[in-house]
Amino acid sequence: MALSKQKEVQLDLFSCPICSETVKQPKILPCLHSFCKQCIHEHILNMGRNKTNKLTQFSCPVCKSVVKPKNVKATIDEWSASLQNNLILSIMIARNKEDKQQDCGACKRHQQQSMAKFWCKECDETFCDKCNTMHSWVKLSSTHLVVALEELESNTSGIDLHAVSEQCNTHPQNNIELFCFNHEQLCCIQCVSLNHRSCEHVKSIEEITGSDDVCDTLRDKLESIKYAAIKLLKEKEQQKSNFKAMTDITEEEATQCLEMVKSSLDRLFETFTKQLHLFRDDENTSSNIRIRLLEQLIASLDHWMSVDRVVRELGTRKQYFIHVDTLKKQLKASVRQIDKAIRNDHLLDLKFVKNEILEHLETAENIGRFDKIEKNDLAGQADDVFKCCKVLGVKLYPEYEDVRVELIETFHINGSDLCCGVCIGNDHIVLGTNSEQLQIVDKKTGTVVTNTELSGDPRRLCYDKEQNLIFVSCTSSQLYKAEIARDTIKEPKLLTFNNDDVGALCKYREDIYVVVDNAIKKFSSTASPDSSEGMTSVVSVNTDCSVNGMNIYRRKIVVTTKNNEIKCLTLQGDEVYCFDDEESKPIESIIVLSSGLTLFVNRANEGSLHVLSEDGSRHRRILDKFDNIKKPRDIFLDNDDDETLFVVGGEYMEMYRIKS
Repeated sequence: MALSKQKEVQLDLFSCPICSETVKQPKILPCLHSFCKQCIHEHILNMGRNKTNKLTQFSCPVCKSVVKPKNVKATIDEWSASLQNNLILSIMIARNKEDKQQDCGACKRHQQQSMAKFWCKECDETFCDKCNTMHSWVKLSSTHLVVALEELESNTSGIDLHAVSEQCNTHPQNNIELFCFNHEQLCCIQCVSLNHRSCEHVKSIEEITGSDDVCDTLRDKLESIKYAAIKLLKEKEQQKSNFKAMTDITEEEATQCLEMVKSSLDRLFETFTKQLHLFRDDENTSSNIRIRLLEQLIASLDHWMSVDRVVRELGTRKQYFIHVDTLKKQLKASVRQIDKAIRNDHLLDLKFVKNEILEHLETAENIGRFDKIEKNDLAGQADDVFKCCKVLGVKLYPEYEDVRVELIETFHINGSDLCCGVCIGNDHIVLGTNSEQLQIVDKKTGTVVTNTELSGDPRRLCYDKEQNLIFVSCTSSQLYKAEIARDTIKEPKLLTFNNDDVGALCKYREDIYVVVDNAIKKFSSTASPDSSEGMTSVVSVNTDCSVNGMNIYRRKIVVTTKNNEIKCLTLQGDEVYCFDDEESKPIESIIVLSSGLTLFVNRANEGSLHVLSEDGSRHRRILDKFDNIKKPRDIFLDNDDDETLFVVGGEYMEMYRIKS
């Protein structure tokens, strides 16, 4: 049993995560994941094909760690060859195949064969005794790190630690010796002298790792993260299992409902057929009476005609007169009886008329619906994992005390008067101008790609990534939606169901939430422009549409009010907090980060940027002024990225990195 388990672990160790076959020519990444040379080569090439710009780095297929090529001038076709060979895994695979001998690479190139005993890290090649001696005699390779293969063979983990390079990425000729806590960056002496002179928290790695407890502490912290992750995994698996059970129950309820409907339809059909058959029998009885009377009349007429001939030929005149009188009376009685039977008779045109219920069934698109009742907000379900990571020094989100911004780039869009913006896709931004226009600009260059006319000045924008639609509120109380097609905006369509003055917009779940006077309303993102359903009210709040901003996170609405406050409300309308600070007014626009922190722009004194804590109790200024923008009008994030922030106003758009 133990041997079987060991064999299973070994096979898993030898398998390439990409092709699931035994690793061939194993290459190991800095994250210590190993792959076939050809597999990782194809992975890099695929990443290059899917990238519109030149590829400068790639990610590990397993853990997504970023890997930068050793030679920045090399083509991506050469990257895989320059990756570190996993010699230890090669030795283990050879040993597993009962091929104990590792050939000398230098001899093999000269069509000779000898057993390798050494490996050079710099040359990434194995040597026999003779070749190793020659290698050490050459001046250029005399200082190379050479390791005896016997030392490597004792390693049964399959992990070649030579892949953990101690050389600086920026200055490969230097070894990593220090760590900057301000930038959370590994540095060499040259890095510190050039880029980290003013940093207060730079320590040597020897000083940091001087304590013997470091490794044990790390292991304990990783164990706590693993425990929290396992706990979260079990909760998610249970959540999935519960959800499947609920869908099964819902399907069973729908099946029972269908059976009940079928049973009801069968009962109704039985009642209908009974009534139809009774009606048919009544009509048949009436018809039979009429037919029988007519048949009797015809038979009587035949009889009377026969009798008339006999009486006329053989009887006396008196007998014939009496016969005629009797015949007339009999005929009169028969015809009167027939007249009575058919007097109220009429032609019937019988057809089936469906009940209204059946009409609805024919036009129905579904047997019913399933109500998605959100019982709990699970946004904080991973908090234990985040807390354990924080203990280790890994901060997933910027914290209130540490958050700051760093200018990355300023874009000058000459002649524009920018008032709002939103990112669409990976490469473009839509900007609204105070000249009744929407502009698509290149995110990397700030170049205007296309212009689209509107009947009103844009006030705020909202992008629906799932539907690839953009929603626009205008100062003229108009609300538009338009489809994005690559780098163009199709003709905006006016949403005629809107009757309000509209401001900030925000996509949440399947709906678009809109700020109107004294309320937040919503409508379906898939609603047609002339939908009869219109907008429905969500919560009442003292908003107006002159100064406005709104975000929704974790089932909470954060919105600016007509009194220049920032209010946080639940979707049910309960107030969480109200931030009111005279020195922070007037507030122009807001965004809420995934951590719950709110960033907002103050227009006073040419503008400044502020941060508000998640509970609304603490506030501080993080940027005294912008680079070129004098009248900031809107701020927005780079799609779902909580690290890149854009600010627009006048002729400028500025890009900032949110840091902690």
